[in-house]
Amino acid sequence: TIARVVVVPPDEDGLICLDQFEKCIREYESAPIKIAAVTAASNVTGICTPYHEIARLIHRYNGLCFVDFACSAPYVNMDMHPEDPEAHLDAIYFSPHKFLGGPGSSGVLLFHNDLYHNKVPDNPGGGTVSWTNPWGNHKYIDDIETREDGGTPAFLQTIRIALAIRLKEEMGVANILEREHQLIKRVFDRLSEHPGINILAPQHKDRLGCFSFYIDDLHFNLAVKLLNDRYGIQTRGGCSCAGTYGHYLLHVDEEMSRSITCEIDEGDLSHKPGWIRMSIHPTNTMAEIDVICKAIQEIAENHKEWAKDYRYDPKSNEFIHRSNGKDELNQMRSFFTLS
Repeated sequence: TIARVVVVPPDEDGLICLDQFEKCIREYESAPIKIAAVTAASNVTGICTPYHEIARLIHRYNGLCFVDFACSAPYVNMDMHPEDPEAHLDAIYFSPHKFLGGPGSSGVLLFHNDLYHNKVPDNPGGGTVSWTNPWGNHKYIDDIETREDGGTPAFLQTIRIALAIRLKEEMGVANILEREHQLIKRVFDRLSEHPGINILAPQHKDRLGCFSFYIDDLHFNLAVKLLNDRYGIQTRGGCSCAGTYGHYLLHVDEEMSRSITCEIDEGDLSHKPGWIRMSIHPTNTMAEIDVICKAIQEIAENHKEWAKDYRYDPKSNEFIHRSNGKDELNQMRSFFTLS
């Protein structure tokens, strides 16, 4: 990015501190462009952000508020124009592939017309001009969406997006959130039964259906591998593209961070922090949630014995099954070759 990025640290409860945020704004009050770029909900903890309050605050200092709904768009209402005009959102964006029925669609960006100043499209191409002539003259189409979408439009992706959003609307946001809260309570109740399972930001139970956790004395990538190999449950290991946030969640100070990053730069990922992330969906049944939680509990109980079946590669930070590691790797590579 060409911007100067200022991270607003969370407060003692792990939430955004609006007082600290305003202090940061005041420090850069003379900057010609000030953008509050926030997530509507964390893709790590599912905790929601008071983005309309943030928008109201940044607008007071003639700034802009851009909100990333990638994690929350399938489950919440997205209102760029609330009753309070000062709380409006200048731009939002989300990834419809996270919607039920959304895989295969393309990303969505919505913004106010007054933010657009391009005289030339970012990607000039077919369909972006009204006319051209042999003497080097041309005129780009006035409609912003058309002039910024050169070439053949993404017809199938757009249709899929529309259908996924329609499905969400038919399910009803109120119904979606009510069901999610039921499932979230079940996950907390079940996983809290085992002392070796640690949910990140456990004090925040009012969240979307996204859980990140770690198991005592177990590498997060091995936990992910065991869930997949033994139970057919797919989760994600790592920092979920949220390494900066992870410093706060895992209490990694600057000295520790510097030590870890030096090891990473030298090709050793063995001390890189992370967690196991799983997502639940309103269409999940309670029986499915119980199966998932039971699997996690069994791994917490038996991982020391089950770990013997795997070897660890510190350069890739991966665990490979000893019996079929080569076959497994070749099979994975075959997915990406044409031969």
